[in-house]
Amino acid sequence: MRSKGQQPNLQRKLTALVAGLCLTIILTVCFMVAVVQVQSAITAYTWGESVWSNAQIETVQHLDHFAETGNFSELAQARDSLGIPIGDLHARIAITSENLDWQRARNGLLQGGNHAEDLTRMILLIRLFSWLDQLERAIAAWAETDEQLLELDQIGNAMEREWLETSPSRDKLEALRERLAVLNVSLQKSARKFRLAMGDASRWSASFLSVVSAGFLILVALLSWYLGFRLVRLLKRTEQNFRSIFEQSAIGIIRIDTEGRIVNANRATYDILGYQPDELVPRPYRELVHPEDWDVAREERRAINSGAIDSYTTEHRLVRKDNTLLWARLTASRVWDAPSASAYFTTVLEDISESHRLSTELSYMATHDSLTGLINRREFEHQLASHLGRARNENTQHALCYVDLDQFKVANDTSGHDAGDQLLRQVANIISNNLREADTLARLGGDEFGIILQNCDLKTAGQVAEKVRAALDHLVFTWQETSHTISCSIGVVPINNESSGISALMKAADIACYTAKDSGRNRVSVMSLDDEHMASQQGQMEWHNRIQTALQENLLFLECQLITPTNRQSNGLRYEVLVRMRSAGGSVVPPSAFLPPAERYGMAARIDRWVIENVLENLSQVPEHLAALEACHINLSGRSFDQADFADFVVDLFDHYQVPPNKICFEITETAAVHNLLEIQSFMKRLSLMGCSFALDDFGSGLSSFGYLRRLPVNCLKIDGMFVRDIETDKTDFAMVRAIHDIGRTMNMITVAEYVESEQARVLLGQIGVDLVQGFGIHKPCPLQDILAMAPSRLSKQVARPKGHTE
Repeated sequence: MRSKGQQPNLQRKLTALVAGLCLTIILTVCFMVAVVQVQSAITAYTWGESVWSNAQIETVQHLDHFAETGNFSELAQARDSLGIPIGDLHARIAITSENLDWQRARNGLLQGGNHAEDLTRMILLIRLFSWLDQLERAIAAWAETDEQLLELDQIGNAMEREWLETSPSRDKLEALRERLAVLNVSLQKSARKFRLAMGDASRWSASFLSVVSAGFLILVALLSWYLGFRLVRLLKRTEQNFRSIFEQSAIGIIRIDTEGRIVNANRATYDILGYQPDELVPRPYRELVHPEDWDVAREERRAINSGAIDSYTTEHRLVRKDNTLLWARLTASRVWDAPSASAYFTTVLEDISESHRLSTELSYMATHDSLTGLINRREFEHQLASHLGRARNENTQHALCYVDLDQFKVANDTSGHDAGDQLLRQVANIISNNLREADTLARLGGDEFGIILQNCDLKTAGQVAEKVRAALDHLVFTWQETSHTISCSIGVVPINNESSGISALMKAADIACYTAKDSGRNRVSVMSLDDEHMASQQGQMEWHNRIQTALQENLLFLECQLITPTNRQSNGLRYEVLVRMRSAGGSVVPPSAFLPPAERYGMAARIDRWVIENVLENLSQVPEHLAALEACHINLSGRSFDQADFADFVVDLFDHYQVPPNKICFEITETAAVHNLLEIQSFMKRLSLMGCSFALDDFGSGLSSFGYLRRLPVNCLKIDGMFVRDIETDKTDFAMVRAIHDIGRTMNMITVAEYVESEQARVLLGQIGVDLVQGFGIHKPCPLQDILAMAPSRLSKQVARPKGHTE
């Protein structure tokens, strides 16, 4: 018989037991809710990663468009897109810092495109569970992108600065585009690592929940059938929560059995594929895959079926119900179903069609010229390497053609860049129409094109090149009622098993093209690799290194030649500065040996800068000489005007050395004036306002001088020496000199005759009225330092009494 004292004790035990069980239930419910929050947070991060990835790809796409077109709206869109991953970056830093900054974290996640209702759980997931291995890997993968995102911003700024320049450098822009492509690949890899890590976190949380739930069921079953009933209700509630997450997920989730049939799918899957639930279940998954992609990830499927791996990610095409295609990223995970003692597969499906399209476009733009649609130099050299490999391995022969348009710059400068672009498109079409389908045509840059003639011997290649040349020669390009004729120079070299490499082939073709231009333009030059002329031209190219060494080791020096009046009425000191070069052994190298290759291979601009700086530096140190100086003539190469900062460079030198600009007369050749008209006009206008004067050198040597003369602010005409040299015996030369002088006088210009080699020639020129004369018969060039060291009064007498003059 139970005593009365036992009742309260039992009641207390029951109360304690019920309280303990209730506490267990409460703790379990709290745990389940926390798990749901964790799962929701993981799902939110998965969704956020998709937004992040698309924004990153759009950033790269817009930056690439901006680099190509200079359209600043593309830069603005790129920066807007970049703001999404940058917002996520700021959020992560705020969350993982020692002191949590809630407001900064929430603002960053909102900027990153995340839903406002997910922010708290997303912050707490990282803050409380970052010690988990899966989340540690996800955060590490996330952090890997920080420097790359900041570099994207830096690349955008670099592109902006480049496009703000007067003449953006295509080489710099191309280098930025290449770095952009590298960053894109790296960022995609980091994004994939993040997805995989978050997938692992999702699976881990699901497994952990299963274990805890099973333990709770056992505990409740042992304590009471009533609590078991409550536990069932709790599990049902939990199942409903998971079902809600499953159905509301923005990405597709598919359950597939070991036979490959679809067992279940969420609403997002039906929306993505366009099927109704009864149409998709139990359909074989293979029927959704594009037939051409059936073998994609075959080895991974075998490995996951055998249990060798737990999951894998792949990308392939799926066929919607309406037979349209989509690109999908699928992450398949193997799950063991304990009750049925069998496995099934959970597949997460993401529609990446837009991302894949953007990636494909980016890849296309990296290998193609946006203006003509032809492949670019990078891809052309890649295909050239392929043809060279086949020539070596299969003993086949191909041909490489280098095409350079002859009058493109004139059309581009006179009719505008839009006209130039349209002309390049027409040229590309004409060349393409004269090639076989197997041949390769590329735009190498500017007005240069490259052709690879497949399985073509050198003789046939020359005939094809001649056909292309003739087709372009017949082109009459009309733009806004202005017509332009165009021609081209083509260099042809063989591609065979004796070819040494891509660089050598391109150099050889360039030399052959230069030979065609040097021979009069509008022609084809066919050369074999052992051609004597080819060897001679390659020798000229070696001058590039010699001139480079001369600039670095100060082997250049300056001479000058006096320019004297034909009468004694003017005592002003005037001379032309001439650049000379010493060899490594100390001997003087003739100008005719190093100046042409310097012009050809891009060193002339550096020589010009060296000359200008050295002349101004020397003049600044001799104030008495500077006071007596009327004009120091400095020659400028047309190559200098290809550089956007040349005028700034010259202006800065005047400011630095404080030499009066009116003491300097820049000489520009007729050829340079014709081919760099707009750039030279801008340069002359700016320097003329400062006080500099300009001389048109070698005037009369071409057919365009008279037409361009009025468009240039020229103070002085230097009559080409070919008319002056034989003026004593050739009546035609005498008449030409008189005519040129008359033109100069009509336009209030000083006239200078070059190559005056005798006293008789000087007298004749004086009779014509030519103002100044220059040549070996007047004064032989001497070191500039000798002139600077001579007393101004003595120099004035020498100018007044030129060589050969007697009173």
